[in-house]
Amino acid sequence: MTSTSTAKSTAVQEIEQAEAAWLAALVEGEKALIPLMLEDSRVVHGPVGMVDDRETWARFHVTRRRSVAAKATQLEITVRGNTAITTCFHEMSTVLDESLPPFPMQETVTKVWEETPEGWRLAHMVMGRRFPPV
Repeated sequence: MTSTSTAKSTAVQEIEQAEAAWLAALVEGEKALIPLMLEDSRVVHGPVGMVDDRETWARFHVTRRRSVAAKATQLEITVRGNTAITTCFHEMSTVLDESLPPFPMQETVTKVWEETPEGWRLAHMVMGRRFPPV
């Protein structure tokens, strides 16, 4: 994440903050996730590449794979004007069944962020699940 201009450096810092807010919202739940997303945002996820709007995906995340911890590694940020593209690895402890302990889950995630008057908001996200190392 090398930056040559102050404006770009500021945008990168703002995107880092947006990514941190996203991780916190993954644990907080639906009401925290939706405000970080544009109204027309889409999420591509699951083993067959489901495409959901923000409300459907946020509800799915909370009811089908609730995260109790989340972190990101290897964050890469590209800023082009009022659009930013990030790629990282998400590592989450996820509750798939309330009667079982949280399951470790990893995903390679690409996000497209758009700058708005309210700050950076998620426009599009693609997640590819990985299995954690044994």
